[in-house]
Amino acid sequence: MPRSLRGVIESPDHGRRELLRIGGVSILAALAGGHRIAAAAGSPAARRCIFMLLQGGASHIDLWDPKPRAVAEIRGPFRPIATAVPGIQFGELLEGSAAVADRLCVIRSMTHRFSNHIAGTYVTLTGSSAQPDQDREAHTDDFPGPAAVLDALQAPVPGVPRAVSLPNWLSIPGPSNRMPGQYGGFLGSAHDPFVIEGDPNAPAFKPLSLSLGEGMTGERLARRISLSRQLDGAARLLEGQLASRYDQLTKSAYDLVTDGRVRRALDLGAEPDAIRDRYGRSKVGQALLLARRLAEAGVQFVAYNAFNQEWDTHGGLPGRYRQIVPPMDRGFAALVGDLDERGLLADTLVVNTGEFGRTPQINKDAGRDHWPAVYSTVLAGGGIRGGMIHGASDSKGGEVAESPVAPADVLATMYERLGIAPRTVLRDRLDRPIQLSDGRVLPLG
Repeated sequence: MPRSLRGVIESPDHGRRELLRIGGVSILAALAGGHRIAAAAGSPAARRCIFMLLQGGASHIDLWDPKPRAVAEIRGPFRPIATAVPGIQFGELLEGSAAVADRLCVIRSMTHRFSNHIAGTYVTLTGSSAQPDQDREAHTDDFPGPAAVLDALQAPVPGVPRAVSLPNWLSIPGPSNRMPGQYGGFLGSAHDPFVIEGDPNAPAFKPLSLSLGEGMTGERLARRISLSRQLDGAARLLEGQLASRYDQLTKSAYDLVTDGRVRRALDLGAEPDAIRDRYGRSKVGQALLLARRLAEAGVQFVAYNAFNQEWDTHGGLPGRYRQIVPPMDRGFAALVGDLDERGLLADTLVVNTGEFGRTPQINKDAGRDHWPAVYSTVLAGGGIRGGMIHGASDSKGGEVAESPVAPADVLATMYERLGIAPRTVLRDRLDRPIQLSDGRVLPLG
């Protein structure tokens, strides 16, 4: 049976002021702060974005930027393979990606200065370098992540959330597990994305329960929400102007559970078996299929979050990569090919990245350590020209050799293609002007 809609109002001292949850979908929503801001004019080449974060730091040398001429302790255990584009090679575990390389742009010259997972994730999702290179949890004056920026700058689509994260939040060890960069930050967590939790490949996976439950109609749910509002009325009157924010969030959650587009998108059982098999019967494969379905349903930004530093391989990299790379590769290649065949790739930007790369030198434990000096990010669709390499690392994969690219540059390119000028000025809770991005739009068209 589905869990019912409930609102929990916490202390203002907590990062989470309100939690709305329906089945496997939750939104962390602050009642205070955040207002819709007029977006600057842009020239969109993409209507939507699917953003894959291989959190933990994927090895560029073993995946997208092989070094076959380097010594064994640098080139690693995997041989390079040819791709659909003459002259471009990937690591041997990327057979699916190699087949769709004509639709990929691989940036081999990503670089920043943060070697900590959390700091690297934060700069990847926000472009902001104003942070320590150390563990920390999210707080309310963080720079907002892409989901929040898009939600704040663009008009809402009734019944469809602006942004969805799946199959979990990015998490860190700690009391709240709140990894910064994925929330609303200074825009207010009313702009946090909805989260669809759980393994989409599991037989019992039923976010929103795909219905309102036995005997529950939209009218009956509306009456329950009305009763909840009456019971909460006295407390919410004390919140003054915050009551309207509560109502907005409640309506958003109600629309999500009753609107047929989202419920149909979440029903993976409606997808032909051949398509599900194409993506791979794995958590990542079915999550990426779900991302495609949500994008088709009108969700503008869908984030795939690898769980709990899944790609952190300080030891045993060969065996670990033989486990985790093929499912990711299969799902990613299927996503790119499927979008293309459906006529959606041209206006859907797909981003596949980690928060940094791995050391050129394999360590004594047969792993690679954190390495932000150079790594790779892969783009597809959204007007990005496929079949190309942008930038280069040196012969050891240790430093940028050509055309350095910062995370802020990737984000600026993403925002520009989604119709938002990177120099757009945001306003925080104190109405202070803060520029969205100081990155440059990359010439990848």
